Amino acid sequence: MENKFFIHQIKRTNKTIDKGIVVKDSFESAKQGYHAYLGAYAYGQNPETDFVSCMITDINGSVLMSETW
Repeated sequence: MENKFFIHQIKRTNKTIDKGIVVKDSFESAKQGYHAYLGAYAYGQNPETDFVSCMITDINGSVLMSETW
């Protein structure tokens, strides 16, 4: 079975929660998307965003990376 990787993305901006899951074909591609999402919204990049959570899972449900800011 071909492996897939899933980026789980959650953020709260102005009290509105936005969420989504992005599917990637490789772990390297998933890591790039993971870091891009955190870089765009976490660490005070957007003053109206007060919560960001991102994680990567694989097709078996294993959590490979996870961070909540």
